[in-house]
Amino acid sequence: MKLAVFTGQTFWFDGKHYSTDEAYVNFVTSFYPYFERIIFCDVVAKEKKTQAYVLDPGETEVCPLPYFSTYSFWQNLLFIFPRIYCLIKDNIGNWDVTWLPAPHPVGLLFAHICRRQQRPFFLIVRQNLLEQVRHRNTGIRKLCAMASVAMLEQIYQRISQNTLTFAVGHEMYTKYKKRGGRAHQIAVSMISKADIDDTIRTKTFQPHKPLRLLTVGRLEPEKGLHFLIDAVDKLIKETRLDVLLQIVGKGLRRSEEEKLRRQVQKCQLSHNIRFVGHVVYGPKLLRIYRESDIFVLPSLTGEGIPQTLFEAMACGIPIIGTKVAGIPYLIEDGENGLLIDPGSPREICEAIQRLVSDAKLRERLTTNGLSAVRSHTLEAERDRMMHHIQEFWGHNPR
Repeated sequence: MKLAVFTGQTFWFDGKHYSTDEAYVNFVTSFYPYFERIIFCDVVAKEKKTQAYVLDPGETEVCPLPYFSTYSFWQNLLFIFPRIYCLIKDNIGNWDVTWLPAPHPVGLLFAHICRRQQRPFFLIVRQNLLEQVRHRNTGIRKLCAMASVAMLEQIYQRISQNTLTFAVGHEMYTKYKKRGGRAHQIAVSMISKADIDDTIRTKTFQPHKPLRLLTVGRLEPEKGLHFLIDAVDKLIKETRLDVLLQIVGKGLRRSEEEKLRRQVQKCQLSHNIRFVGHVVYGPKLLRIYRESDIFVLPSLTGEGIPQTLFEAMACGIPIIGTKVAGIPYLIEDGENGLLIDPGSPREICEAIQRLVSDAKLRERLTTNGLSAVRSHTLEAERDRMMHHIQEFWGHNPR
């Protein structure tokens, strides 16, 4: 069988291989044992470049969509849609089943053609797009964007009533299940069995060394990083703790990073907070996790279940996360992590102090975190999805 996948991400071609800068591709390509070929139907950038995640031409191929960016898509809608429509229509007969993201406007076009030609497809909902739009926009642009996304979600929820749908985290699962849809709750994990270190020991904090905090993710307003910076400021001034926070990641727009850097300078925390930049998923990133003492995820909203939680668990770091999106689905407060309310520097400080002073709590969180991530490896989540796919269509979707 051949699996066609529209991920909504961008690929690059260097003249020999296709590659992308998003680790999500590793989860998709893990399905290769179940399919003879995986075809990515996505945008290919105009410039020749090699990114971190290179596709294996023996297992995959790319069916390039006409180029568009997130910001230019709506401006060129009338020009782009007909070209995409023709490309899908010409190739869909070669695909046995199609994997589509929800909600996405181009995904609707795929779904429409699949239905008309009676070709199997399924949906995967990885994030709360409405909440992301709400945090990233202001004014009239925010209102227009939220109205568009709300309408798009309504359409997709109707589609999901008769379509196999996978939702990451309890929040999106509930939203897509409430109309009687055929939704299944999953997690998307890039942590393989080989990434989990069974020799990890509980973190011990040394008084003569700084407390090493870590956060990993996009530098966007909905990530709540300004609250984490405020928390570090409070922690240093009120408890006299020597703290070093590493912020790993970059934003879609430079303005958010510049805003965070200005906040760090204003609080005089340049020696306590480092902007590491983007680090691709792999040995270097996992080493940064293992060298840290506490992982903090101060999100105001979420994208299902953040991949960074699995990464931190696999590396044996105590986790502090917020009670948003799919985070409480994975994190049980006091058992494999600590949960706090979003937007509260005070609660971040209190959770950090609690971990610093309680070795038994750190040991419990680390041990249970390792146990939890073993249940949510890349292989385990892939096999769960395939079980539902085969159950829905039988062993052959055609």
